[in-house]
Amino acid sequence: MASDESAALDPRLRTAIDASISWYEDLCALHGVGSVISQGVWSSLSAPPPLHSDAVALEPEVTAELIEERLTGRVHAGVKDSFATLDLSYAGMRILFSATWIYRRPEPVRSTDPGPSPWTRVRTDEQLAEWTALHDTTEVLLPGLLQRGAFAVLARRVDGRIVAGAVARLGSGAVDVSNTYAVEGHELDWAELADAVAALFPDRPMVGYERGAPLRAALAGGFEAVGDLRIWVR
Repeated sequence: MASDESAALDPRLRTAIDASISWYEDLCALHGVGSVISQGVWSSLSAPPPLHSDAVALEPEVTAELIEERLTGRVHAGVKDSFATLDLSYAGMRILFSATWIYRRPEPVRSTDPGPSPWTRVRTDEQLAEWTALHDTTEVLLPGLLQRGAFAVLARRVDGRIVAGAVARLGSGAVDVSNTYAVEGHELDWAELADAVAALFPDRPMVGYERGAPLRAALAGGFEAVGDLRIWVR
């Protein structure tokens, strides 16, 4: 039987966490890495793709001891503390950063006649190489990602040059928006990005997580804060 804490979990937060773990599953599959979900914890069976955690708490009841068991034998490891409730310092870990889960309700595109979108879908390996070079994810977002229909790697260009990027992944009724960035001298317009994502995957909520200035921009662009998380590393 689910605990009162689980039963009371904000469904927006549940959607964001589940979408995030689905992203992990797809990225690990792309890199040939297996995984397991047991006792409310997702964990990779070998080293995960760069910039990804070895273990992720999926339920609020997960304990630090359970996470530590999953990391046995791993000198270097990362943990996504999805509810920002764990203390893993005793296990030789430190907080890399704290962030906030975000959620955007399905909304119609803002303009009735938007015209051509400034956001375009990355289609070729060459375009992806240009995109990932600006985001330092060349070894993470592999060309095979472009062959998966649920993924859309998006680029905003000015005078032919990429100035902002994001990845949208459709799954289980929601769109995970991640890997967002803007190059120096430019800012990411989250409302504009949401319109571009909605044009591809209409009538679905959008989720993700951000921190700092990007978080403030996302909240100004129509997203809501629905929970906290922390990334631990050793």
